[in-house]
Amino acid sequence: MGMAASQARLLQLTSRKNDIGYELTRLSNDKVSLSREMQKVSRKYQDSLNQKVLKWSNNNGVSYIDLSYNNLMKPSTMNQNKPYLLTDQNDKIVIDSEYKKYAEMISPNGSTGGNWESVRTQVLAELTGIDATKIASADSYQEEIWADEAVINQLIEEEPILPKEETHIEDFIANIGNSTGISASFSDGDDWKSAYNKNGTIDLGDATVASANLKAITDHIATQLGQFIDDPDVLKSACETFYNEQVGIINNADKMEDSLKNDATPLNLKKNNFSINVKQMIDRIVGGSYASENCNVNKGGYANANTYQWYDINSPIYKDTLEKHNIWQESYDLAKKEYDESVQAKNQLFTAEEEALINFYDAIFSSIAEKGWTYNNQVNDTEYLNQMLQNNIYTMTTVDREAEFSDENNEYLWDNEYSTDIASNFTNIFFVNNTSAREEALIEYEHEKSIINEKESRIDTRMQNLQTEQAAINQMIQGIESVKNENIERTMNIFG
Repeated sequence: MGMAASQARLLQLTSRKNDIGYELTRLSNDKVSLSREMQKVSRKYQDSLNQKVLKWSNNNGVSYIDLSYNNLMKPSTMNQNKPYLLTDQNDKIVIDSEYKKYAEMISPNGSTGGNWESVRTQVLAELTGIDATKIASADSYQEEIWADEAVINQLIEEEPILPKEETHIEDFIANIGNSTGISASFSDGDDWKSAYNKNGTIDLGDATVASANLKAITDHIATQLGQFIDDPDVLKSACETFYNEQVGIINNADKMEDSLKNDATPLNLKKNNFSINVKQMIDRIVGGSYASENCNVNKGGYANANTYQWYDINSPIYKDTLEKHNIWQESYDLAKKEYDESVQAKNQLFTAEEEALINFYDAIFSSIAEKGWTYNNQVNDTEYLNQMLQNNIYTMTTVDREAEFSDENNEYLWDNEYSTDIASNFTNIFFVNNTSAREEALIEYEHEKSIINEKESRIDTRMQNLQTEQAAINQMIQGIESVKNENIERTMNIFG
């Protein structure tokens, strides 16, 4: 090959070598870009793995269901027929297309102060399927119930109060009288008060009759004192407790010996004959069990001693007041009977399920009337609703609807008590991993990763081919330069 031809070939190969170098640099930069794109895809996938969603659980997080508009604002077993109102940042109730028709009947423009009562029967009948006449009848019965209750409350205020004495224990037990309840008399003292003050005893007899005699004594205390107090059952229970404790000692020789030795019982035993200490017995029954259960005992009253309230049934003032109280009681019993009949008549109108439905819609639409409403049918999209709640754009409000008597209006008025909070503060709502978002993210991640891998594979193949071509060109360039150098050396020798 001539010198000129070699030089032309060398220039051609050098140019191609430079083009390959440029192409390899460009492909290398493309691989770096693909690496950054892969990092971005990975970050997006990791963000999806950390994504949380609000879910509802009725079993403390064992299982979950979607937190949907229907589950919050429509009656169901999930919400146990208790509405969870969605409220916006202006505290208005958020409603969907199904409720919009009824909300407009209450307040056409969504403002506060709508009139629920005027359309209540119609709306409830349409939503529940219950006959409108039954709903109207229930309202009528409710008015009667309130009227009867007002009469009862007035009678309660007018009840004649039976006069009570308040004394210490020895004067209180004086009402038991002077009989022991059995044939035996007090060892000291002529009656219960003096026997108590003198630490007297009552003979119970030997083991064969001691239990029966003690039972007669405790029954006597309960019967006699029970006439003077308004909670005789509490006293009777205290007497029975004391009796059972002492009989357990009488019937158990080992326990009896230890109890007597340690003075742990009011019982005494001498020559196989039992007796009971009056003061210790009364202190345990009246000052102990009865006083601890009775709210009419002033514990630690005068001089840190209990004082007891009781009726002086033999006094003229008590007898006069009792006569008035009996007349009052007849009026009260009649009013209570009329009240119970009205309640029963109302309760028979509906099943428990119908009553729950009425209360559910009553709570929702009375709240709409009071707070106003705003329409957004997007709330039926569970994902949208979740985002609105998570971002605190919407909050959740529970409502307790009760009728309260208004002294100002002298009538019962319905009143709604609200408790508003962010969704995550409700005990039935949990933040859980968004499994559906995870699955979608994984599919998208695998798809985008496969595209990037395919691009990278094509680049690697192209770079490998170029590098192979580059190596061949380098060899050819070396060959041409070697021939060129030999020709130059030979020429120099000829002319040298």
